[in-house]
Amino acid sequence: MRVSKVMLLKVVVFTIACLLLTVALGMKLANSRLFADTYDMRAEFEDATGVLKGDAVKIAGVDVGRVTGTEIEDGKAVLSFNVDEEIQLPTDSEVAIRWRNVLGQRFVYIYPGDDEARWDEGDTIPVSQTNDVADIGEFLNRVGPILKAIDPEQANAFLDAVNTALASNEENIRTLLDAGASLASDLSERDGHIARTITNADTIMEAFASQDDQIASIIDDLDNLSGVLARRTDDVNQLVTNFADVQDQLDELLATSASNIDASIGSLEAVSSTLSSNEKNLGRTLRSTPAGISNYFQTSAWGEWFNVRIVELVLQDGESNDLVRQREIEDVQRCENCGGRGQGGTEQISNDDGSGPSSADGGTASNPAENVGSLLRFSLTGDER
Repeated sequence: MRVSKVMLLKVVVFTIACLLLTVALGMKLANSRLFADTYDMRAEFEDATGVLKGDAVKIAGVDVGRVTGTEIEDGKAVLSFNVDEEIQLPTDSEVAIRWRNVLGQRFVYIYPGDDEARWDEGDTIPVSQTNDVADIGEFLNRVGPILKAIDPEQANAFLDAVNTALASNEENIRTLLDAGASLASDLSERDGHIARTITNADTIMEAFASQDDQIASIIDDLDNLSGVLARRTDDVNQLVTNFADVQDQLDELLATSASNIDASIGSLEAVSSTLSSNEKNLGRTLRSTPAGISNYFQTSAWGEWFNVRIVELVLQDGESNDLVRQREIEDVQRCENCGGRGQGGTEQISNDDGSGPSSADGGTASNPAENVGSLLRFSLTGDER
């Protein structure tokens, strides 16, 4: 029987396709990566349980290599693996073993770092930069006693209560989970600040611990103070009441004396304006005053008494012209019972109109300075005429 060329061609194509699929399936089952350009690396682990030759090596969930072997060196598990040549690993990268499925299969996961330096082919990643896989068997062995102590009926009741609570709150639970994820993300971004806060809190607690005696003394003093205040409750209440009365009286005083206060403030403004306009004269007076009263100060500093007798008073206008000049008559005797003033009288030297001297004892002054002269004469002699 002759076979047509078309049929023969179909058989050949089918056979080649089956071979290719068989090879691909075999590579998949064997975790093999043919025709891949790779370089070899090593990594040390404290425990590499479950890792076998041919297991995947991944970065960000993408296969980048395969485990090529396992061995023991100095009590540590050393994994040999390869990585695609286009993947250059920074020297601060970390390598971890993770679970592939519930059957116990594992794979190697690489967390790339940020260092500018890169690992070279054949380098070994130290155990300080690797993470072992969690051992579920050990975990179950540790929680076994706790699970045995749990009452099944109480556990079922708890699960029923949780199921009832969650049954009608799916949306709220989703929102809560999303908020929890956002919170966890924010906290992860602020892990440095949180670490510093915890460190500072630890420092503060150490400071408090080192000052426990002083803190205990402060607490005792506060306790004593609270006891004293408790015994003086009536006095404190009376003080508060009296303070309220005083406040009311001050309020009433301010309300009734508002005009006087305003007037006083206005007067102070006038005084300050006057002092400001006469600043130079005031400064000159203050500078010359100590020199003028120094003798009196020396006398009084020794506890002695002294009398001051005014023998002449002069009243001048703004242009330094004498309006009135009044002085004692030199030959008048002193009166011991009249404060040291003269008995005989005074003599008016000049008037505001520049006229000559005239008698001040009973005389009549016919100029505008008469009243001023009388005042000065009274100041000198005590004579009311």
